[in-house]
Amino acid sequence: MPVAGLTTLGIVLLCGMLGGCVTSGDAPGQAADGIDRVRAGQPTFLQQTYMTMDKSCRQGKRPTAVLTRDPEHGKVRMATRKAEAVYGPGPYAHCDGRVGNSLAFEYTSRPDYRGRDSFEVKVRYADGEVRDGRFEIEVR
Repeated sequence: MPVAGLTTLGIVLLCGMLGGCVTSGDAPGQAADGIDRVRAGQPTFLQQTYMTMDKSCRQGKRPTAVLTRDPEHGKVRMATRKAEAVYGPGPYAHCDGRVGNSLAFEYTSRPDYRGRDSFEVKVRYADGEVRDGRFEIEVR
């Protein structure tokens, strides 16, 4: 099982080297442990999103994705949503906090379900870069 802090550091470093970015949306339900907390049956945008900016912090083409593992207790919808760039150290650090269109994921659980759920995606950037993403959700 990956260590949350090391995984986040690895993503930030990779993001800084390549210009593709895992971003921070404005969803309030994600804790420091990386688990999004949602209400049962309520459509909720998850915190982690994906975007691309160039070294001048101009918005690039929004990444696309496919679900590689569906959630067991709900459904996922992909959408465009505004988010802040989070690059961290590296050549794109000056773009941190810039707002742009990102690939976002909206999760809705079955109305009667409470507990953990997750799903996985494969994200493709315009330059051909492909990243795997995993979302952990706690339904309340």
